[in-house]
Amino acid sequence: MEKVNGIEIMTSVKWKCPSNIAIVKYWGKKANQIPCNSSLSLTLAHACTETEVSLSAKSSDGVIELDYFFEGSKNEMFGARVEKYLAANIESFPFLRENALTIQSSNNFPHSAGIASSASAFGAIALALLDLRYQDAERPSQEIFLREASHIARLASGSACRSIFPDYALWGENARVPNSSNLHAIPVTEIHEEFEGMNDTILVIEDEPKKVSSSAGHSLMQEHPYAFERFRQANDRVRYLVDILKNGDISAFIEICESEALTLHAMMMTSKNYYLLMKAHTIDVIEKIFDFRSETKIPVAFTLDAGPNVHLLYPKKYRESVQEFVQMELAEMCKGVIHDHAGRGPMKMNN
Repeated sequence: MEKVNGIEIMTSVKWKCPSNIAIVKYWGKKANQIPCNSSLSLTLAHACTETEVSLSAKSSDGVIELDYFFEGSKNEMFGARVEKYLAANIESFPFLRENALTIQSSNNFPHSAGIASSASAFGAIALALLDLRYQDAERPSQEIFLREASHIARLASGSACRSIFPDYALWGENARVPNSSNLHAIPVTEIHEEFEGMNDTILVIEDEPKKVSSSAGHSLMQEHPYAFERFRQANDRVRYLVDILKNGDISAFIEICESEALTLHAMMMTSKNYYLLMKAHTIDVIEKIFDFRSETKIPVAFTLDAGPNVHLLYPKKYRESVQEFVQMELAEMCKGVIHDHAGRGPMKMNN
């Protein structure tokens, strides 16, 4: 048997899963990771987590026996989160009752860079666990396998369920979108050539962990004075965006993309326990983007995650012009710049 960190491994699988950036934002959730509104995201190509999950003989009587390593070092804090998630969902993975688990994970993007690391991390874990579950059982079709992986990933991190699918993914029940579900994401497959291979340049304004976690931010929507209207607005925008991605209306895309970013932060700033995650250079960068778009007519759009860093989205045919603008006008206000684009989704890797 192969040994990893001194442990004899019986079997292992390795998956790479990308992160994603939401265009229409998910903000507010109910019990069991059910979203209060539907959302739609762009799956990235390069910003990924690689995770190897290995099984070995148990050495204790615990429900879950887990060693979690991140980039070669044991990570007790995230490991505890993973262990809690596995214990809550052990019926989905009965092999964990008889086997110990070793997880070795690494990211190819820096921490606190404005890239959703929990989405890619739990996406990769869900895919690997499901892969192990089907090693001794009849494997379903790829469509069913990915839907199951999306469901399992959602139970750990809501946004992770969208990372299971390539290009664009939609999560959350929406009366106007067939097959949409609160339990898993679905791929958005009718994409106009204008939006194929969409570029995402991530402008790292601040690389320190944010002071208010996304989980805390979600909980503040429970008593938010504008919650009902916000959820209605997001669901409408998801429906509009599905049509926009189909018909190629880049101006309408920009309008929804940027308004969603500002609305997300407006929800934070108008919560009962209000807070502010934008920084001075966040505003400076946005104003530069407005000026560049007005002067050049190049259709660039910004969006923000739940933090200060800016994602700059633009069609692939403008890559050279936009990246030159970033280098000349924006890079000096950033602690880092990461160029990415729409990706083809997760991939199983050779061990």
